[in-house]
Amino acid sequence: MSLLLYKKKLDLPSLYNLLRFVSFEKIYAKSKPCSPTNSPRKDPTPDRYAGGDASSPRKCECTVRDNSKTTTGDRGKTGAGVTGSRTGRVCPGHKDPGGLPAGASNPGLLRHIHNAARYRLPQCFEGACVSVKQGASNNWVLGHTLSFSSVSPGGYKLLLSYVDKNKPVGLPYFIMEAAPGGQISCEMRVGPTQGTRATVVTQIGDGEFYSFESIFDAYFNSFTASVIAVNREFIALHYLQAVTEQLSLGAEIVARGYGAELSSASGAGRWANDDHSISATLGNRGLDLCYARALKPFLTVAAMLEVGFSIRRAVATLAYEWHTDDWTVRGSADSDGLVGATLQRTLGGKRAQLACAISALLNHPNDKFRLGFGVTAAII
Repeated sequence: MSLLLYKKKLDLPSLYNLLRFVSFEKIYAKSKPCSPTNSPRKDPTPDRYAGGDASSPRKCECTVRDNSKTTTGDRGKTGAGVTGSRTGRVCPGHKDPGGLPAGASNPGLLRHIHNAARYRLPQCFEGACVSVKQGASNNWVLGHTLSFSSVSPGGYKLLLSYVDKNKPVGLPYFIMEAAPGGQISCEMRVGPTQGTRATVVTQIGDGEFYSFESIFDAYFNSFTASVIAVNREFIALHYLQAVTEQLSLGAEIVARGYGAELSSASGAGRWANDDHSISATLGNRGLDLCYARALKPFLTVAAMLEVGFSIRRAVATLAYEWHTDDWTVRGSADSDGLVGATLQRTLGGKRAQLACAISALLNHPNDKFRLGFGVTAAII
């Protein structure tokens, strides 16, 4: 719940969508039997993308957040579970451990524990968006985004990033997103040592800093640990231990600077093999259960249940992901009456790689329908 409150202040996905265009990975996952992309066995890559609290690098640029209740893909309504588990949608297809110890992939970070299931949720958006990214030989990438929406703020945004492409892990890197109104979001990440990563995210508006987040992750041979601090609101401590090849156990403690009743402690566990992944977190704030299964090389289904003890609310969600070499379809339906789906399609081009996305979201209780369309071009 702590991260959910902070998320309203800082929208990370728009920042990290830029990073993937340094090498411009396609938005689809190749259909290979038992591949990490199709299998829920492993957690996503060892946190190469914004500490795991950013969206998937495979997602289209045109995602536009709708802060109303007519959204899907952003779970965490009950406040149950591990901090960051609902927004961490890191691409699970990465095989490069980035020079990290074995603990980078097993057990991985605690905030990634539910990603095998939550990665299947569609990231619905509304309106239209056109994005163009152009890389340079000096490790800089410049981007332009123009969006139109009747729900979320639209307009023009300038994107700028720096990543050292000559290094295996691409560190350090810097990302900035700026709007004409003076709003600026920045993110910087460094690797002090081979087994540590430090990330700082800040947002500036009206000439002052109004949000600041720092993340420090440490990777060891059989466990990982993290410290997350957000403004002066809270600090979270994470620990995840690999007990066996299939079983991992961990814990989280969240302490708030005010409102002691909002502090929390929870335990977490995950069992996974090549075809199944079962993860759970249980604490004084609530219960979170996730299950994912790869039915075929191109089809994965997932089920999620969140129960908030303090707010006496439960949300159940069913989701799936169906993909081929050229397109990816994700869909979900939950007990709140939200039904959403996205279609992502790659397009041809010799000097420019293109991708398009279509999103649809139906809110049954409010009888509202949202439609989105976006096009992304990376000039190489």
